[in-house]
Amino acid sequence: MTDQDALLVKDVMKRAADGLGPLPDLVPEAVARGGRRRARTRLALTAGAFGAVALGVLGVAALSGGSGRAPASGTGVAAAPAPYRTPVHVRPSPGEKVEGRLTGLPAGERQRLEGFQQRAAVALDEALPDTVGTVRPVDSTVARYQGEADGNVFTVTFTVRPADGRAAEDCRDVPAKRMTCVKAELTEGVEARLRRAAVNSLATESTSIAFEFGNSTVLINVSPDEGKGVSAPVTVEQLLDGVRGSGLLDVVRYADEHPVLQKQVSVQGG
Repeated sequence: MTDQDALLVKDVMKRAADGLGPLPDLVPEAVARGGRRRARTRLALTAGAFGAVALGVLGVAALSGGSGRAPASGTGVAAAPAPYRTPVHVRPSPGEKVEGRLTGLPAGERQRLEGFQQRAAVALDEALPDTVGTVRPVDSTVARYQGEADGNVFTVTFTVRPADGRAAEDCRDVPAKRMTCVKAELTEGVEARLRRAAVNSLATESTSIAFEFGNSTVLINVSPDEGKGVSAPVTVEQLLDGVRGSGLLDVVRYADEHPVLQKQVSVQGG
C-alpha cells in the first residue's frame, strides 16, 4: 500500500467515525431497548468502512498493476459494514414487477448496490424495535429487506428515489381502510408522514414513514406477516423515534447523492 493509499484509509476512517456522531438522548425505555444494540452497530459501521476501503485499495492496486489509484466513483461511502448479513432469497410472484433489480447489472454497479444494502440493513435493524427481528437484505432488489422474529416474517421496504416533482399524497385518515396518518417533524426542516393502515384485509396492518430529503423522496414501510395474521410489530411512534435516533439518515443521504433507484411516477405511501 502506498503512502497515498494509507492517507486515503486514514481519511475515510476519520470521516466514518465523525459522521456517526454522539448517541442521541433517548427516553429510558428506548435506552433499555436499544442502547447496547446501537453501540454494536456504530462499532460495526466504523470497522466496516475501514475494511471496505482497505479491500478496495488492495483490489484496485491489483487490477492496476500496483498503482493503487482508485476511480473517483465515491462508492466507498456506501461501504458494507461488518458483520456481513446473508441476503434472503425471495422468489418474485408471477407477473410481479420488481424495481431496483440486482440481476443483469454491470459488476461494479451490483457491488455498489449490494454494499448499500448491507449498510442499510444494519441501519434499519438499529432503527426498528427487536420485535421486527434481525433485518437482512433481499437478494433480488435493492429496495427490499426482511426481518424475522418468533417465526413471523416481516417485509421491510426502503426506497430513496429522485423526486418526480409531484406534491406528496395528502396525509389523512381513511376509517374505511383502517388507515391513520399523522405528520411530525423528523429532523430540522424535514416533515414526515406516518401511517398505520390495513393491508389486503382489516385483520393485518402495516406501519410506514414517508418524507422528502434533499432531492429525493423516502419511504420505509414495515409490512405484516399476512400468512400468520400478524400486523407489523412497530408503532408509528417507534418508527419515528427509531429513524431519528439511528444512522438511517446517513444512509438516506448517501442514496440521495448517489441514487440507487430510478425516478418513478408515483411513490407508495408518499
